[in-house]
Amino acid sequence: MAAAKEYIRTHYSNDFGIEDIASSLRISSSYFSLLFKQHFSETFVEYVTKHRMELAKSMLLLSDKSITDIGKSVGYSERRYFTKVFQKFTGEIPSEFREKRKEGHSPC
Repeated sequence: MAAAKEYIRTHYSNDFGIEDIASSLRISSSYFSLLFKQHFSETFVEYVTKHRMELAKSMLLLSDKSITDIGKSVGYSERRYFTKVFQKFTGEIPSEFREKRKEGHSPC
């Protein structure tokens, strides 16, 4: 599972699925899914989404990149889909997330 974690870490900006990792590990997709869930206590999709959203949150706060560019850099080619996933994960759309946190850091 360390190899799977490394694959996710190095390929998060690409479109990939369970099949890609499972084949790189030379195991079936269903067996990979089972092992992944047992090892990480969450599904593959949940883990990858969490990884991508944590990176996106950092980029929103630490860069002035556009939301579209941030979405693309964490693996979402469509801004609307990135926004939808981000909102489901954080409860805020990316622009709200960025603005609320930048307001707290601006000098008075």
